[in-house]
Amino acid sequence: MTAMPCSSVYGLVCGFLLILLNLSPVLTLSLRLRDDIRVDSKPVSLCEETPGVESHSGYIRLQSGVLKEYGIDSAQDYPVNIFFWYFQNRKKRTDSPLTVYFMGGPGASSLMSLFRENGPCRVNSDSNSTSNNRFSWNEYSDILYIDQPVQTGFSYDFAEPGVLNADDDLVLDSNSREAPAGLASGSRRGFFSSQNPRNTVNSTQAVARSTWFFLQVWMQKFGKRESSNNKINFWTSSYGGHFVPKLIQYTLAQNERHSQGKLDQEQFIPLTIGVLGMTNACIDGPTQLPYYPEMALKNNYSVPLTDQAGYLKAIHNFKKSDGCLAKIQACRNASIAAGHNLSVASNVDDVCRDANQYCGKHVASVATGRSYFDIAYPENLLANPLSETYLGYLNQKHVQEALGVPVNFSANAPVVAQAFSLTGDNVKGGSLEALASIMDAGVPVTMVYGDRDFACNWLGGEAVSHAIPFSHSHVFSSAGITDISLPGYPVGAQVRQAGNLSFIRVYSASHNVGLQQPQLAQTIFQRAITGLDIASGTVPASGYKTEHMYKHWEHSGESPPFPLEGACYTWNLGLCSDRLRMLYLEGKALVQDYFVVEDDKGRCVPNPVRPCARREGWRGKELSKTVVGVTVERQRMVLGDLRSIVMLLTLFSACVGCVACLHTFLFT
Repeated sequence: MTAMPCSSVYGLVCGFLLILLNLSPVLTLSLRLRDDIRVDSKPVSLCEETPGVESHSGYIRLQSGVLKEYGIDSAQDYPVNIFFWYFQNRKKRTDSPLTVYFMGGPGASSLMSLFRENGPCRVNSDSNSTSNNRFSWNEYSDILYIDQPVQTGFSYDFAEPGVLNADDDLVLDSNSREAPAGLASGSRRGFFSSQNPRNTVNSTQAVARSTWFFLQVWMQKFGKRESSNNKINFWTSSYGGHFVPKLIQYTLAQNERHSQGKLDQEQFIPLTIGVLGMTNACIDGPTQLPYYPEMALKNNYSVPLTDQAGYLKAIHNFKKSDGCLAKIQACRNASIAAGHNLSVASNVDDVCRDANQYCGKHVASVATGRSYFDIAYPENLLANPLSETYLGYLNQKHVQEALGVPVNFSANAPVVAQAFSLTGDNVKGGSLEALASIMDAGVPVTMVYGDRDFACNWLGGEAVSHAIPFSHSHVFSSAGITDISLPGYPVGAQVRQAGNLSFIRVYSASHNVGLQQPQLAQTIFQRAITGLDIASGTVPASGYKTEHMYKHWEHSGESPPFPLEGACYTWNLGLCSDRLRMLYLEGKALVQDYFVVEDDKGRCVPNPVRPCARREGWRGKELSKTVVGVTVERQRMVLGDLRSIVMLLTLFSACVGCVACLHTFLFT
């Protein structure tokens, strides 16, 4: 069946039918030739330091109505500018696959993972320069980071002037009743997307469809990548566990339609799928929600996040007849009954929004006092100061000019999160079934979970791995648990794997696994995309099954020590103590390179810019060398780093060979 062109008179009716029938309209110009569909890019010399390795940033640009015209999104009456950053593989191989990385959120920028986990560089303490990351994933693959949906990260619809205050509340000039005045402490002026929740997508399915289209545009119009390997791997984290399985499912369906001649072959190309990797992914509410109270009471780090009464109450709220599970089922039943009936869609959204809010408040929020993303630390403690410096870096003028971006950077987009929240998307379901579908189609899936995360914890992740209704689920569930071996590296993770599914628990890692375990994360990635077993990297994964080294997951650990008061980075005041936050906002703190370095009494505050002399006020054990990288290393203010002094003395002694000279150097 072939769709007829839509006239202006019958456009609305025809467009509606195209969506229902999942057909593409006949278009006079191919996607490659259309001026209202562009890929603008520029070479970038930031971050990647390997000589000769190419890097490009830019935008996939669609004028208003393009997605509507193609039957992808009937509500797209605004321009779409999707930011991307591409890195060639460091070995410059011309047979490298492409890995596309998406962050979750919804509304979280993929640049968060680029700079904190798996990209070519880390941002230094000055928030103005970078250092090489030898555990970058582009060691083994070309990699493309995409900020989606629109209004996420550097992606935008319209660029509008405004002010972002210390509480991350954004006021655009067009929405302000007052003329722009002097900035309050902690506020920053810049350009931002419109913040209109109608100017973004609001569902998992919409993300899947629009992202497929973005990839079609990029693959056909970017033109800077040279590789004989057309395979595309997908990696995601957190909320990406909802939409990336559906993106791949939709892509495979479109490939099938293309092969059958039901998709315009002048417009679109088949996209060859490699592997799907997910890190601490939230995938299915009914499966994962019961494990929030489990993690709160029975985690392996002896960190009680609730008491027995709180645990039992949360379990009751999940199971009772009018509780969380029942509300989710009502949501899903309503979604099935509504089908494509747009007139009742808002009622479905109401039911699903109610379910999502109830489950979030009465089941998932059982834990208190610790970070949602790393239970080892209090919720307002910046344990690793350098994990946030990318925020200041990406808002430096010279960085934005080099990337070619017209808007300021924000790691998270509340407007996107709001759009998804209003539809209750989180509990509507379908991602488990999508995983089963793509796995039965031959797509390998790797699930990686840091075991200190609470937001999408490993207990719920393991439950999902057993709940995926694919044809070989019984084989996976009977597989054993074994250590992941890495030469010269202590055992840091365990894996269960059978065929094209692997589940990995990474020790002492948070929601962002690569932040604490970068080498291990890189190794898992490399073995996954090359089709090897995760445990050793020596056996083809096809037909492989882990043996029973352990009957149960073996690891239990201790929480690392942490200071009573951590660093305060002024681009993320939510991780500052109340005291330092107020001192900064009142203008009473000394700030250097966006870090508070002294309080109002001239006392040193933990920071990586001007480290303090002594380790006072630490909870737990005294810092050891193994945890210095995860906390603030306090050094001597006057003499500098003690280790540096020892190295200097040794060098001086070797060169001069004179103890008297050393004595003179130190004490005269």
